[in-house]
Amino acid sequence: MRRGVSRRRFLATVAAAAGLSSASGLGSAQRAAGFTPAENAYGFRNWSSEDQYFESPPSPTQSDIREHIVTTWDERAESAVGLGVAGLPRATLDAIAAQLRLAVVQQAGTNGHCYGMALTAQRYFEDPEAIPVDRRLASEIEVPTVPVERPEAPVYEEIVQRQADQFLRLRAFLGRRVFLYRDWLDTAAVLRDVREVVETFGSAALVLFNDTQFSHQVLAYDFEAKGSEVVIPIYDPNRPAPAYQRDRLELRFDRNGGTLSMRPYGIYTGVLFSRYDRIEAATDRTRPGPLDHVTVGRERFEESLFPLALITASTEDVELAVVGPEDRQMRRLQGEFADETRGEHSRVCSRYGVEPGAYRISVYGVRATDYELTVRVADADGAVVDETRVASIRPGEVHGYDLEIPEGSEGTLRRVQSGSRPIRLLAAGAVGVAAGAVGYGAVNRLRESEGPDS
Repeated sequence: MRRGVSRRRFLATVAAAAGLSSASGLGSAQRAAGFTPAENAYGFRNWSSEDQYFESPPSPTQSDIREHIVTTWDERAESAVGLGVAGLPRATLDAIAAQLRLAVVQQAGTNGHCYGMALTAQRYFEDPEAIPVDRRLASEIEVPTVPVERPEAPVYEEIVQRQADQFLRLRAFLGRRVFLYRDWLDTAAVLRDVREVVETFGSAALVLFNDTQFSHQVLAYDFEAKGSEVVIPIYDPNRPAPAYQRDRLELRFDRNGGTLSMRPYGIYTGVLFSRYDRIEAATDRTRPGPLDHVTVGRERFEESLFPLALITASTEDVELAVVGPEDRQMRRLQGEFADETRGEHSRVCSRYGVEPGAYRISVYGVRATDYELTVRVADADGAVVDETRVASIRPGEVHGYDLEIPEGSEGTLRRVQSGSRPIRLLAAGAVGVAAGAVGYGAVNRLRESEGPDS
């Protein structure tokens, strides 16, 4: 990385774009030296349900999110992909708002705070005076609830707020389309912008993902091009600051002609960068957006947004699996520490841009319970399917439903079968629910609920 150029560009850009006041001597020296995880990362690691520090924060209502979408997304969505959000039918807006609320409540408002930690660590690096507690550096913040002797926890609250923001920002919403359409991603274009932003601001917040739709947030703080290889050192919130005194974590990419491919980083094999505001500040491009990082045009990208399918079950005492055309399983975007017990729906399958065709929904009983199955499918013209079914189910029983999503007309949902043995999913050769689509988790919980003498 060109240290002299990047530091001058960084100081000039932050002062102009972020409107920061004159920083303290510590802040100026820190920024000039660059982001150093041993100093600028948090002194604590990302936390999960086993060591949750605080009670869960309040969650926004569906109507709050719908209003947010209409009032803040419309102009930007029109500019980015030609989508007039304010003109969408109420049923479509309600479906988007319902999906986003579940994401906030179950993935952002609970456990696993990598996004919030990366973004706030970046902010405290750029403006140390913004640290809301009596600490000089983020590495000196030993737990998110400092000061522990007082009821206020401003660091924790900012982390949680930033964590929720990722699901309510249009740029992040649009950027996540490549999770579902991996072959669209132009990694070389992504890394060109990452390099510009790192050299301008000193860091860049990156989203890592894989083919099973798990995602994770890290902070890049350097960019090293080494022949046919690109190396990006990162701060991973799953490691506390002291760990970086002995280790350096990196993303590595191999160059093949004009393309770049990412080597696995743990379970992650892809990288996304959606801070288009920073890309604009760091480059000479006007209004960059998600189309700059994909190989398809605006029309195809917009097609990937609709129809939206949101299929939910109301209790954690069942498992839910949805399989569509060509035996493709419908999943939601996932975080490692999502808490599906929160919110109105404990089991969720969702996808934007679902294909027309036949889908098999399977509800697998883990414990004896009543459940409510809700199926919403909506496109840019309104509701395609909006159905709810209520039923009772026994442990080991499977209820099957057929969902038809036609092209250009209303769809249908009908109950087709139930039984105590795993049913075959949509087509020949598909695995049974208990052994395949639902997985061992449901089977193990069923065994635990039955007990040794069952």
